[in-house]
Amino acid sequence: MRLKILSEDEIDALYGRPRFTQEERVEYFTLSAQEKVALAQLHSLKSKVFFILQLGYFKARRMFFVFGLKDAVDDAAYVRDKYFSAFSEGDTEIAETTRLKQQRLILDLCKYRNPDAVVRRKLEVRAGQAAAMCGKPVYVFRELMHYLAEQRIVALGYSSMQDMIGRALAQEQRRLEAIVIDHVGPSAKFALNRLLEDTQGLHEITLLKRDPRDFSNHEIRREVERGKQIRELYKLSQLLLPHLLIPNENIRYYATLVDYYSVQKLRQLSAPIVYVYLLCFIQHRYQKLHDNLIQSLLHHVRKHADDARDAANPNIS
Repeated sequence: MRLKILSEDEIDALYGRPRFTQEERVEYFTLSAQEKVALAQLHSLKSKVFFILQLGYFKARRMFFVFGLKDAVDDAAYVRDKYFSAFSEGDTEIAETTRLKQQRLILDLCKYRNPDAVVRRKLEVRAGQAAAMCGKPVYVFRELMHYLAEQRIVALGYSSMQDMIGRALAQEQRRLEAIVIDHVGPSAKFALNRLLEDTQGLHEITLLKRDPRDFSNHEIRREVERGKQIRELYKLSQLLLPHLLIPNENIRYYATLVDYYSVQKLRQLSAPIVYVYLLCFIQHRYQKLHDNLIQSLLHHVRKHADDARDAANPNIS
């Protein structure tokens, strides 16, 4: 099963053949002087219509599509009316050799190139680097798409991107697991495993996920207790996380996975990678806890200031 990166709508927006408005047809199907010279090299009117359509779609998406004139009725009608009023559709398909020849011509016009083996190897490296920066699949995807656009390279198909990003994330996971196995000792494992144990009908990690509902004394005392509960684990995270070489962006992301996954789901993952997620969660939660306490202090200081002002000026409503 391939990695899910984009929603169906996002896939269509990036990889679907464009559906132009009338204004967009004017923009994308208007030919430059150089493009008109290239068009003159083609012979049949049908070939010229397909060339203009392929060129317009490429300008919009920076990738090519396989289609017939029946698939692009409105666009074909616009091109016919604008350039070839004498064109009669007849056969609505184009030979593959002609289509590929036109694509090579379009690549030359737009100064783009198809991804070859060298490009793919470079993309694998960049995917690994991006995965080490942030474990979100969509982040790695955007980094690769940005690189392809910057280098003026036609984007890989979505399934190819899924496979490449999946390999990069798996490689990063193996790297983290190997470090955890070397650096997390039995006592640390015991402390982390306790977070997933059921105590008083609730798992400890579930209790830790809860933020204060308000700034009441009861809620803030509970938050202070949570801080005492995880203080030693926080010190552990401070010792172990530097060995993992995880950027702050990835620490935040892995912490959110603990929030997102149920305890049952976490238990299904490999133990070393769960330890990584838990260490990131503890560090992020401990820092967030102190932010909550600071916000509480500010809230109560403002409240006391307002109360003091009201007491000093009873006539002020």
